[in-house]
Amino acid sequence: MPERRYSHYKQEDVWATLYQLQTAFGVQVHDGTVHGNSVSLSRGGVVYHAVILARSSYWYAYSLNCTERWRHHITCVVAGTHDSCLEVPVLAIDTMHWYEPKTTRLKGDTLQPLKLDAAGRTADRFEQWRKTQYGHNILIGALMCGRPDAFERLRTLPASTQRRIHAKLKRLHLRRPGRPLAVLEDKK
Repeated sequence: MPERRYSHYKQEDVWATLYQLQTAFGVQVHDGTVHGNSVSLSRGGVVYHAVILARSSYWYAYSLNCTERWRHHITCVVAGTHDSCLEVPVLAIDTMHWYEPKTTRLKGDTLQPLKLDAAGRTADRFEQWRKTQYGHNILIGALMCGRPDAFERLRTLPASTQRRIHAKLKRLHLRRPGRPLAVLEDKK
């Protein structure tokens, strides 16, 4: 089966592209700082401890958001594609763009419902995105970051969808079972 645009990013490709295009991204990877899936890099005089992910939504899949239970030093994400909303800056390899914390890759960066149709449902551009895995990850990430526009969007969804999303958010706030992703951890 051929790879699709959204699924073809692999962690190894992100590593290779980061090393090859350091100057194009405006970063410098520090030699000898690779620890598992993390690396130290500099951008504009600021040193970041970055985790390398195929998609930024894997931040939640690997429970990297659970910093109160799992102390790590990750201060940014280098991802093949930015398909979520994170509390840390994200360098997206596919767009060669840095995204600030709590921002998405959508133009306008708003999840707020713009208008209602005759049945009382939202009728805007994000509504079509929301029904895809890509849009769902963006909404979940924005909810995890506590963005008010995401909660406003959630209130416009059917009750069963709201319950399902709230259950998913509850699961994502817990650390996933199994061995954690190998990153630079705090030894305290």
